[in-house]
Amino acid sequence: MAKRDAYFDNVKFILIVLVVFGHLLTPFINDEQWLRTLYIFIYTFHMPAFILISGYFAKGYRKKGYMWKMTKKVLLPYIIFQLIYAVYDYKLYDESTFEVSVFQPAWSLWFLLSLFCWNAMLFIFTKIKYPLAVAAVLGIMIGLCEPLETTLSLSRTFVFFPFFLAGFYMKKEHFKKLMSVSCKKVAGGTLLIIALWI
Repeated sequence: MAKRDAYFDNVKFILIVLVVFGHLLTPFINDEQWLRTLYIFIYTFHMPAFILISGYFAKGYRKKGYMWKMTKKVLLPYIIFQLIYAVYDYKLYDESTFEVSVFQPAWSLWFLLSLFCWNAMLFIFTKIKYPLAVAAVLGIMIGLCEPLETTLSLSRTFVFFPFFLAGFYMKKEHFKKLMSVSCKKVAGGTLLIIALWI
């Protein structure tokens, strides 16, 4: 059994808590300005950070059976939960027709579909020059294209892919450097500026 890394376990735990907390705030953000500010603040960093960590753990993408494993662990649950959401909507809202679409991810299921795509995209982006720059430019261009906003989660897939790719190229020592006092001061100052700006 692979040895657990407490650092990454704790980071993932904190980010998952922030994801859940962010969703819990959603119904109240239009009533209270301070809750809206907190909500926007959390959303400026929690998904990029979570996706960066996901990219770090995708280093074995070339191993035999890796993509099949991703299909079973990520793509199959996506399809199953899409079906569950479709049944839920049909029963709850008494829709006249029952419709299941794998092309329009329901609510937070976009992440599963995007995660599978990010892993598959590594096969292309690790073979080109300046992959991070290309990913960033594509992310901006596709992020501005409204028709792709929800279809197959393409907008989020490309907008967040640079974070995934950056995480893929990062090494453990890069994360250790983030624990230095100087990095903590810069990070704390940056977060404070973002919070005040919001």
